[in-house]
Amino acid sequence: MQLRIKTPARLHLGILDLTGDLGRIYGSIGVAVEEPNLVLEAKESDSLNISGGDDAVNSLAKKFFIHYKIEPEIEINITERIPSHVGLGSGTQLSLALGTAITKIHGIDAGINDLARIAGRGSLSGIGIAAFEHGGFIVDAGRRVNSKGEVPPVIFRQPFPEDWEFIIAIPQTEKKVYGQQEKEAFRKIIPAPAGISADICRLLQIKLLPALIEKNIVEFGQSLTEIDRRVGLFFKDIQNGIYRERVSKQLVEFMLNNGFHGAGQSSWGPSVYTLAESKGAKEKESALREFMEKNGIPGEIITTKASNTGASINIL
Repeated sequence: MQLRIKTPARLHLGILDLTGDLGRIYGSIGVAVEEPNLVLEAKESDSLNISGGDDAVNSLAKKFFIHYKIEPEIEINITERIPSHVGLGSGTQLSLALGTAITKIHGIDAGINDLARIAGRGSLSGIGIAAFEHGGFIVDAGRRVNSKGEVPPVIFRQPFPEDWEFIIAIPQTEKKVYGQQEKEAFRKIIPAPAGISADICRLLQIKLLPALIEKNIVEFGQSLTEIDRRVGLFFKDIQNGIYRERVSKQLVEFMLNNGFHGAGQSSWGPSVYTLAESKGAKEKESALREFMEKNGIPGEIITTKASNTGASINIL
């Protein structure tokens, strides 16, 4: 057997609750996006050969071999990767793509949630898992406070409008937050004030979701901005402000002051996002690129639609 897997990236748009007094914790808002991608091809082999990876990829693959008690007999070629630790969910997409490739090549019927648990994914957010499996705009309910290894259930999923596009700016920065650093940061702020969570949940239910269903990009963008700023209040003492990087704040302010539809930081950043209607997206991208060049901000800009289908798995 030979197969090809192509995954979306994801934008993490907000956390619902860091109080935990109602029995659940976290809860997330997010969306799968068509670009950037992780792409890999895999086929049967009499030995283990992984190209385009690194030590972390090899260690991750080993988890699946050990769990399923299978021989490491597979050839994997990773041809495209999502940038790591910039807020686009690269780790979860890599984990699920790798786990899917290994289990399918070995004839194992494995569920996505099982693969996530084996790889240690989904303890804080279920957005990346749902983005891989289904795509679209996603809200998850978080996990029960005392649970371990529970993947948060999806409580809302909606296809994203085809004529809306995200413009994602990924400024080059030195500081990165992930893994154990991320878990330590959450430990420092939990329990957080319930009032912030109440505001976020109210904005989600009364403003953001109706705007999405009614395809009102103006109200949807405004809601994203308001939610993003409140999420930033959870972390302001840890990241020294609403945004982790000064340059991220600078980019968001430019977006909001120049007619873009909302703006915010994805996960821990430094990636920031905004929305535009497809017919004006390239013009907005050009304006943002010019701003970054004039202000000496190195980095990358990606304009992309949402992915409403999740990962593609094709037998070659």
